[in-house]
Amino acid sequence: MTALLYVLSHSTDQPDRAVTGLSAALAAVRGGHDVALWRTGEGVRLGIEGVAETLVEPPAPVGAAPPAAAGGESAAVLLTALVEGGAVLCLDRYSFERRQYGEDAVRQGAVVAGAQRLAELLAGGHRAVTL
Repeated sequence: MTALLYVLSHSTDQPDRAVTGLSAALAAVRGGHDVALWRTGEGVRLGIEGVAETLVEPPAPVGAAPPAAAGGESAAVLLTALVEGGAVLCLDRYSFERRQYGEDAVRQGAVVAGAQRLAELLAGGHRAVTL
């Protein structure tokens, strides 16, 4: 088992990248890996209640291999599956505060965390994966 830290910096600004990152993280969880997600920049928005429900991964073209999420699943479904699978969902405090969100806006299963938490995840053996 590998400890992986998915650093994701996109949401509605680049939905394909956002959902692909979530799909990859979910595939790692389902593969038995210890997974944490660090949402930063625009990516912090997916930790806000209601935003993830607006993003849906398009189904694979005919004849192409389906994406990790099997296509057509919303980012909200992926986030719920990640949390249920034991993934840690961290929202970068700096990005969160720059966007002037309140703690009451955070979706269930996500936590707002500072740079110290990021350092702890890396020092604890998580390998960073950026998408």
